[in-house]
Amino acid sequence: MDTEQDDFIEDPKDLTGVQKAAVFLISFGVEKASKILKELKDAEVEKITKAISEMKNISPPVVDSVMEQFHELMTDRQFLVEGGQDIAKNLLEQTKGKNQADEMFRKFEAERGEDAFSIIQNSEVENIVHFLKNEHPQIAAVILAHLKLNKSAEILTHLPDDFRSDVALRMARLGKISNDVVEELSHVIKDQLSSEYTERNNIHKGASAVAGILNESDIATERSVLESIEAIDPELAKEIKDQMFLFEDILELDDRTMQTIVSNLDKQDMVTGLKGVDEKIKEKFLSNMSTRAKDILIDDLEAIGPVHVKKVEEAQQNIVKSIKQMDQEGKISIRNKDTDQIIE
Repeated sequence: MDTEQDDFIEDPKDLTGVQKAAVFLISFGVEKASKILKELKDAEVEKITKAISEMKNISPPVVDSVMEQFHELMTDRQFLVEGGQDIAKNLLEQTKGKNQADEMFRKFEAERGEDAFSIIQNSEVENIVHFLKNEHPQIAAVILAHLKLNKSAEILTHLPDDFRSDVALRMARLGKISNDVVEELSHVIKDQLSSEYTERNNIHKGASAVAGILNESDIATERSVLESIEAIDPELAKEIKDQMFLFEDILELDDRTMQTIVSNLDKQDMVTGLKGVDEKIKEKFLSNMSTRAKDILIDDLEAIGPVHVKKVEEAQQNIVKSIKQMDQEGKISIRNKDTDQIIE
């Protein structure tokens, strides 16, 4: 059996309207097809060129069926009409110009989940960290900007301290990223991590992106990055902090909110998380507890003895997560002290 024949579309009924339009266009060749595309709307151009890029070989009977009303243009019915990415991209370039064609074509590829940043998104953190440590911090910043926040947070946590802070600072300061930079970076990722790549459109950058990533990170990473950025750019650090809810922000909450929080927190997290903290934060908890609950907490804090800092940070992170969860459920409202916006 001819295996190549298996790739042919043999029945015109298998074609959608958009695919038929794609067959019609590529039968004319790039030059004529591009002139027709120029008369169409952007959305129509995207659909048709995407169909061309994904198209299998079309057998002559199918071409005949699609083209029967234009049979005078068909000079040779024996050929196979071939689609593919090269033809689609060529059409887009002649129709929309190279820059817009590159942007639209990357959109098609990203929708299929084959882009370079999807490769990183789905790679083991250990491999990504090893890759990024050997790259310039600016490259790492651009890459993290293209990933989901939880993945970026996981990667950031495992980067060396100085490198991590530099990457976060550069990400917070990211401006417009040119197509050429993204294209070159895609090649780098392709060479290092995989043989398939394209590019992603939903880029996270600026203070809000760093805030989102740090919200997903552990408290040690959060504090380390914020302290490093604050030493270099205090205003930027404040802008990031204003979009986060930090453990220290508990001091800004009103008593009624604190009473709800205290009554819903895991008691062990509260004991461990308050070990060695600033007395003002400890008092914020104690002053919003009943006399009996207050005495029990004080006794537990004295009885617990020395606790590793990592355990304390984990407990504090659990407390912050619980507070955010209560906020999302509408049990409390945590607000930025400078605005009326609810902190996500």
